[in-house]
Amino acid sequence: MVPGRSAPDELARGLAALTAVMVSTRDVAVTLRDFADTASTMLPGHPLTGVTLHREPGPLTVGSGGSLAMPIDEVANGDGEGPCREAIENGRPVSVPDTAAERRWGRYPARMLAHGVRSVHFEPLLTDGAAIGALHLYSPRAHGFDETVRAAIELTATQIAVLLDAALATARQAELTAQLREALGSRAVIDQALGMIMMQRRCGPEEAFGVLRTASHQRNVKLVRLAADMVRTITGNEPIPPHFGVDRATRSRRDR
Repeated sequence: MVPGRSAPDELARGLAALTAVMVSTRDVAVTLRDFADTASTMLPGHPLTGVTLHREPGPLTVGSGGSLAMPIDEVANGDGEGPCREAIENGRPVSVPDTAAERRWGRYPARMLAHGVRSVHFEPLLTDGAAIGALHLYSPRAHGFDETVRAAIELTATQIAVLLDAALATARQAELTAQLREALGSRAVIDQALGMIMMQRRCGPEEAFGVLRTASHQRNVKLVRLAADMVRTITGNEPIPPHFGVDRATRSRRDR
């Protein structure tokens, strides 16, 4: 059993702190580290805590501060065997009451013993029935996580899963927005070059695009880069960037 029970209000404060973590940053790695630190503070006995996010091309694992930080690295960078992977793949909690008596997962128990870890517990982070990661805890004592402690861990993992899912959705939206901005910016540059070709050749947009595309292939230069070079050569200025997040009335007042 882990000493030092957490009072209900301590858990409540911890759950509120987890929400504050998600709101305060959009960096996923920093969010995971803060989740781990907060979970360690709010759980009974303040165990060393880690959070793993399952993603491509490989998992991202961070740990709370403490003298047993090395096992966190080993979970992420070892031979791929261990309770963390099993908890994520099966979507169910995995406990190792005593690493000295554990025979599963190849060298994993020996690695934990080498770092003074006698018991571990992994709780999957579930969203829509699938695990997006795991909350993992380490104790220097055998049987360090009893039923009461595991109930608190489950509650904490549920909150982290909800918040992490929201953080990932925000990160994905930011990435999509950046990609859209880049695409619109490229299109704006190309349109400016097409307008110049149409004026020079007195042709339509399809013929102008064919001219630009042929030149791009012949020079082995990307279309948008060729278009930007053309605008600079003809006008002596940089291409005009598109307007983002500014309505027509605002642009009208600004351009007067």
